[in-house]
Amino acid sequence: GDAYMCESLFFVQMTGDVFAGVGPISIPAAKIVKRVYANDLNPYAVDYLERNSVLNKLEKKIEVFNMDGRRFIDAMFASQKAHKITQVVMNLPNDATEFLDAFRGIYRDRPEDVKFTFPKTHVYGFSKARDPEFDFHERIRIALAEVAVNVEMRRVRLVAPGKWMLFASFVLPESVVFARRSPNT
Repeated sequence: GDAYMCESLFFVQMTGDVFAGVGPISIPAAKIVKRVYANDLNPYAVDYLERNSVLNKLEKKIEVFNMDGRRFIDAMFASQKAHKITQVVMNLPNDATEFLDAFRGIYRDRPEDVKFTFPKTHVYGFSKARDPEFDFHERIRIALAEVAVNVEMRRVRLVAPGKWMLFASFVLPESVVFARRSPNT
């Protein structure tokens, strides 16, 4: 999975890793891209991520955060870093789609006539459905509250009998990034 991810990062400036853990995606990405913003809620994982970035001599290329995934997404896209982030990785297969709603309205307070890069988002997930790709695509569309999301998807591996890990990539649609947030978000 990680080797595939690094291949797709070759032509990007900045990467945001929402659920970085100890850095299995952030560390290899930092060897390729200009900068990685790596986040994890677990303070122990963040400590080891910082140690790993030093051991790999990448501490100047990885900026580490310790916050909730939604808060991290909000903070990144409310900051001056927003226009530089070209890729977002969400490697929390059990729950990542539940955080996709945080992307609704990330550019809502910015002028629509200014050119923005809409980040390509890479999400890992599990499915036990008969058609796992359809199931995962539906969960992505529901979380983004957007029907027209062009998703590239592949099966990563079978993790249990009838349970697939999937990898989906898509560019966040304009209708999502400029959306008005619903009252409950």
